[in-house]
Amino acid sequence: MKLIITESQKDRIIEKVIFKHLDKQNYNQLDINNRIYFVKNVGDKYADIRFDKSDGWCGISYELISFFSRMMGVERSDIKEVIGRWVEHTLQMKVKDTESPGGKFLFRVEHTLQMKVKDTPLSLLQRTDWLNIPYK
Repeated sequence: MKLIITESQKDRIIEKVIFKHLDKQNYNQLDINNRIYFVKNVGDKYADIRFDKSDGWCGISYELISFFSRMMGVERSDIKEVIGRWVEHTLQMKVKDTESPGGKFLFRVEHTLQMKVKDTPLSLLQRTDWLNIPYK
């Protein structure tokens, strides 16, 4: 028997699987400096997800995106969108942009600093400092 799944059905299945997996993580939400950090354990050095309440920006760890991308055979950009929707659903706040290191991340640095970055080593783009939790 051949099963035919439409694109919209596939999208709903992917969203359900990711939502369910993230819900099962029982993330602790740390509200620090107008940002919400999603961590598995209080005291973790890095968060899996960071949400900026001031501008709706959602940063997602490369590892989390890659996990779902490999598991489901879906593009990373699609995974970021689904995780963004999960954050919206969980926090009941609007996510305006999702990102992970690389790509538009350089633009975000330039925009934040209001300066042009001339040369950026790849290692800098792969750093996860922006997921570093600023405990007091």
